Amino acid sequence: MDSYLVCYDISNPKRLRKVARTCEDFGYRKQLSVFLVRVSATDFVRLRSRLYDIIDLSEDQVLFIPLTESGLQRMEAIGRPTDPHDKNDVVMIL
Repeated sequence: MDSYLVCYDISNPKRLRKVARTCEDFGYRKQLSVFLVRVSATDFVRLRSRLYDIIDLSEDQVLFIPLTESGLQRMEAIGRPTDPHDKNDVVMIL
């Protein structure tokens, strides 16, 4: 399983809701437009494909930032606390 931060900037509210729901299927919301996603290589392709079909390529942007295990363990938050990363987290896609 690989870990990614998925961050997005979507200009249309309808597409924004679809992108958020899709990201919720694969990971955990960390901030309004930021998700922590732990997926297999196959599920990563599925996530990218679903998002590609939703967004407007000329107006929207989705970033996939790969994270290392050591980077996840060193994640810090200022202000409202964040849930600690757990290597046993499981993502269920129905």
